Amino acid sequence: MNRRMLFWIVAGFLGVAAGQVSATTSFLRVISLSPIITETIYLVGAQEKLIADTTYCNTPKAAQFKEKIGSVTQMNVEKIIRLQPDLVIASALSREKQLKILEGQSIPILRAQNPKTFEQMCEMTLMIGKILEREQAARIIVDKAQKQANQILERTRNLAKPKVFLQIGLKPLHSANREMFINEYIRYGGGINIAENESSGIYSREKVIRENPDVILIVTMGSSKRAGQLERRNWMAFKSIDAVKKNRVHVLDPEMICSPTPDTFVEGLGGVLPLLHPEIPWGIQ
Repeated sequence: MNRRMLFWIVAGFLGVAAGQVSATTSFLRVISLSPIITETIYLVGAQEKLIADTTYCNTPKAAQFKEKIGSVTQMNVEKIIRLQPDLVIASALSREKQLKILEGQSIPILRAQNPKTFEQMCEMTLMIGKILEREQAARIIVDKAQKQANQILERTRNLAKPKVFLQIGLKPLHSANREMFINEYIRYGGGINIAENESSGIYSREKVIRENPDVILIVTMGSSKRAGQLERRNWMAFKSIDAVKKNRVHVLDPEMICSPTPDTFVEGLGGVLPLLHPEIPWGIQ
């Protein structure tokens, strides 16, 4: 299983600060406990403040060479204390007991929550930018991404909306409901997510056949890139599904689709849009 993808489907961001964390404080020694926080720190240009991250943090490549303090779910508390950070940015998968130990050592903690919308992705970027004194850079990134995403949303608003099944897991079969940020690709791309109102992400091929989507999008969670193509081949055997009849079963890049920063979202959306609406000209300003 692709660890980075699994983590961001389960966890997320959008910080809620602990009592010690203030946007007016200057933080110079920051530790990230999640891949997306690390990616955002680099995105806003504050990587010189990042002294350590997790073994999951491999994007951008430079993040791989930062000091490692453990995994996403199991940090090395003693090592973090020795590194003397002035801020630790935690994820929803960080163990609360370990975070309390760090707080007991007067280390400020910025906790994380799950992003459900593109706007929450933008808010997280602005939050990190402000806290790490890169507010202007974050604002430029967010403004550009919002302009592009809204341009796409307007372009698709009055178009006929194809029914879409977005597969994000193989065994068992999983899709994205409205509680997952991946659903935003379908909403902004001008489609209807057939799994949007499901209480969980678990789905079945029988339900897909019954709902008869116009488009099937596959984001594999396998460790091999061949997994997506193999799954596409499996779907092509179901000749009664409209997506199969019209050859509209597509494999997406999981590293792009499952990395919820404003710029990667827009880039991923640029790949999804022509799959949902090949009839409209493509291009964003």
